[in-house]
Amino acid sequence: MGYLQKYFWLIILISLVLGYIWVWPGLLLKSWLTPILMAMMTMSSLKINLRELKNFKQEWWRYIFILVAIYLLSVFLIFLSSNFFTPEMYLGLILVTAMPCGISVVAFSILFKGQPAKALIATALAHLLAPLLVPTIVWLFAHQVIKVDIVSLFYLVFKLVIIPIILAELIKYFHWDKFLEKYITASNTIFVAMLNWGTMAPVAYLISWQNKTLLVALLASLLIIVLQIFLGWLFGRSREEKITWSITNFYKNTGLAAVIALSSFSPAAVLGVVAYMTVNNAILAPLQYIFKTKKLRN
Repeated sequence: MGYLQKYFWLIILISLVLGYIWVWPGLLLKSWLTPILMAMMTMSSLKINLRELKNFKQEWWRYIFILVAIYLLSVFLIFLSSNFFTPEMYLGLILVTAMPCGISVVAFSILFKGQPAKALIATALAHLLAPLLVPTIVWLFAHQVIKVDIVSLFYLVFKLVIIPIILAELIKYFHWDKFLEKYITASNTIFVAMLNWGTMAPVAYLISWQNKTLLVALLASLLIIVLQIFLGWLFGRSREEKITWSITNFYKNTGLAAVIALSSFSPAAVLGVVAYMTVNNAILAPLQYIFKTKKLRN
């Protein structure tokens, strides 16, 4: 199992490549993304002490800062660089950068030795605010109206956050957690690879490396993500908190963005989502080594 953690970076890159070149298994995985996320969140919640969630009362302003960074910083940077994109590509980038942080940030906080309890609070708050903030931000910066099913999104949060926490607490009650904790990192690595494959495959047909607009969008996504990681690192106080805020700050729910874009916009706009999605997942590979280096200051 240690090999899975050691070669996490390679597994992530392979899963992205498979999503691009071997599509049909990824399309099958697409139907299982929600159960995979639920399983990953259940395993991750075994590492969370619910008493830590009480700290929210003392640190509420820090979560507000992170939520502002999640929802507005990337969008504003795309807005400032709008002249470099086609209108359709700009719309896709605005949509994906307006997304809440992904549910997976809890698992990544464990994999990279951060603070999963804080990641859990951040992603739960971000998703609860999403039905209001996402359509508003897209309308303000791109003048496009999108429909977000509020009931479905709240139900999704219930399935991906509340149910896994309940299941994890039941596992702890029956004292099965000690056995399962040995497999959390390995199982989450496999789950992340499956999620990457399942989210990249449905949009792989849009990718053409000869498309100069796509290359510009990839570069813009990379610069924005690096800035978000750096900001999260600066905002954290301990090394563990720095890692958590860095991940929470940049990692978007690109799956949700892809669903909205595919149902509402043209393929050219979806390509903006694909560009961010590609960098969003690929950058996890070098982060495994960046977060491990002792040269990073606390």
